[in-house]
Amino acid sequence: MTEDLAMDQNAVLEPLAYHRKLRNHLKSRKKTWQWFKDEKVKTQQVESFKKDLLKNTYRLDQDSHSSLYNIAREICSTLNIDAQVIFYQENNSIQLNASISILEKEAHIVFSGNILQLLDDRQLKALVAHELSHYLFFKIEDGDYEVTQRIVLALANDSRSEDSIIETARIFQLYLELFCDAGAFKVCREHYSVIQMLIKLNTGLAEVNAQSYLDQAKEIISQEEESTNQTTHPESYIRSIALDLKARKEKDYEEKLHQLIEGKWDINSLDIFEQEATRKLTLNFIQLILKPQWMNSAAVTNHAQQYFSEFKRSDEVDISTLSRRLKHTTPSTKSYLCYVLLDFSRIDSALEKLPLAHTLEIAELLELQEDYERILRKELKMTIRDFKKLKEDAVADLSKVTENQNNSIYDDE
Repeated sequence: MTEDLAMDQNAVLEPLAYHRKLRNHLKSRKKTWQWFKDEKVKTQQVESFKKDLLKNTYRLDQDSHSSLYNIAREICSTLNIDAQVIFYQENNSIQLNASISILEKEAHIVFSGNILQLLDDRQLKALVAHELSHYLFFKIEDGDYEVTQRIVLALANDSRSEDSIIETARIFQLYLELFCDAGAFKVCREHYSVIQMLIKLNTGLAEVNAQSYLDQAKEIISQEEESTNQTTHPESYIRSIALDLKARKEKDYEEKLHQLIEGKWDINSLDIFEQEATRKLTLNFIQLILKPQWMNSAAVTNHAQQYFSEFKRSDEVDISTLSRRLKHTTPSTKSYLCYVLLDFSRIDSALEKLPLAHTLEIAELLELQEDYERILRKELKMTIRDFKKLKEDAVADLSKVTENQNNSIYDDE
């Protein structure tokens, strides 16, 4: 057990999968990447920052706060970083907080509120380690992740940006906080001090119990399937769960983090990767709708091309991926797919009731039947009895249609 812990502590602290995926995506846009990589902080900007910092803080010198600087040196050694750390206390601050500003090899850490009185030495080490993990994140792999962050935040702050860019920046920042918590865990060699630090900063309490809060966090997770809705920092209970997963060396660590941060497939909050995945899933969904030859009338095909201008029917339909994603989705996403079904069920009146029966079959196959029938009754303004009769007639008509087995929607089950 001791040997395992030593090996874990010696392991390199690496960016999470989402960070790497976004870095690779942005780096493939070579001109944009190079422009941001070449952009340097100008001397006058540095001087202005330091001037403002000195105006609004009290700089903590090494003589009067030697223990704080000793902690910083220990952390830099553990994380293998060469930061020149300078601490400050913000003037007239009440809210408990800490922040870091990085200029070349300088790490300027600012405390707000009575943090230095509230935290004990191990909790203070956890906080400083978290902040210096931001420095580590910016420096690893030749500064790639600092460039990634600047690009995605610049795009997200542009008023012309799509919601998917804003969501991408949000998720990137949330994962960054978990990375830094992992850095604090690495330095402290246990997660209770990190959790205590988080609780104290959120509550202001002088005495807290990490295990009690961890039990509370697990209770929340067991009752609630929603992921975080925060913009920059995940809720403390989510961060505590993530730390516990790290401490227990959870085999599916990053998959569990995905559930905590990104959550279910939600049509209303797609990042750039989920936006593309949703596009592909929608295309596949429409291919499933048009799989029977009789469904491919001119009106239906033209409608499919309203969704995808270069749409071409294919017999290759991946039902399994769609079914798997639908097991972890939100009601709004299910409604979206049901309205796609509704669209195609009504686009060609010459096909009469056949498309309705066909889309009902698809809904049953994908376990969307209850949602789809509710939407159908609402949009068709029908009573339950009238809808039942319509459904029976439509299914009877469909059963009379003879088609090649290759066109069955059940082929790929």
